[in-house]
Amino acid sequence: MLKDLIKKRRSVRKYKDKKIDSEVLENILMYASMGPSNGNSHPVEFIVVDDKEKIEKLSEMNSFATMYLKEAPAIVIVMANTEICKTWVEEASIAASYLQLLCEEEGLSTCWINVKEGNTQDKISYEEYFKDEFGVKSPYRVQCLIPIGYKKMGTKNHEEFDISSKVHYNEF
Repeated sequence: MLKDLIKKRRSVRKYKDKKIDSEVLENILMYASMGPSNGNSHPVEFIVVDDKEKIEKLSEMNSFATMYLKEAPAIVIVMANTEICKTWVEEASIAASYLQLLCEEEGLSTCWINVKEGNTQDKISYEEYFKDEFGVKSPYRVQCLIPIGYKKMGTKNHEEFDISSKVHYNEF
């Protein structure tokens, strides 16, 4: 049930050294692509990084946010074609969210790393970094990285809470 997956899904940064079946991953990516899309444009595409050297390079991209990536058996770069859709940020975010829930359903763990704007620790813009390292050129832009793997240790589920202070009817 979706509610159970949402409660169970947590950001995980420590993964077992266990390969992810490529058929399972491609199936997950297909379903992640089925989210709402402006004019049915579907601008979102993925780069699956499972080469250890490339993963190591990604882990060195930022001093804090990416250092744990070297443990992940795969990292999905979520990107979109910015020319075919003005809502590429939203659509890439939806696809990434679906991706994380679908991974949870398959017993895989994930984390979200925002790389839409900013610089690497070497002061190279993320846009330039992904162009140089992965061939992502305009009109494509990277939204986020999603490391995927089998978690090393357990995590606590989210707990339900009183939402009433955050829900407003008819006006703020």
